[in-house]
Amino acid sequence: MKINIDASLTSSGLAGIGGVFRDCNGRFILAFGKKMMHWDIAQLEMGAILSVKDYVKSWMRDYKGVILESDNMNVINYIQKSLKQNKGTMIFKLVSDSLYVNDFNKVVFVHAYRDCNKVANLCPTMALDDSFYFDSFSFHDIPPLMANLIKEEYHPLQVCD
Repeated sequence: MKINIDASLTSSGLAGIGGVFRDCNGRFILAFGKKMMHWDIAQLEMGAILSVKDYVKSWMRDYKGVILESDNMNVINYIQKSLKQNKGTMIFKLVSDSLYVNDFNKVVFVHAYRDCNKVANLCPTMALDDSFYFDSFSFHDIPPLMANLIKEEYHPLQVCD
């Protein structure tokens, strides 16, 4: 499974976090966005990563692994360094309690450039208006712009069995 997340922050402190889940064939599973108030984009990006656990369903644990992508290099480096120092175990309480690392056989945190993350970039922007949740069963409720981007970004991963 691949999860792309992002965060958005306005100068007034209005913020949004969001993301999109896809299976190993590149098919849409779900998208979410949460409206917030905040002041720090790095904390928002970490919050988006931590919020993924709220959307993981029990059946998703059947996936052999998860790729989590974010366009915030500092946050990804921080998580990767923490995992490497502790041989895959998180020692800092907030993240270890909040992450889903132990729910899956393998979780990889990867930096993705903004252009490779268009649906995930749209999610926090849409959340600036209001929080939302769409899954593959409510695809007909997804706004046209998002639906078009989901279709445009459809790319199967090469790691699927």
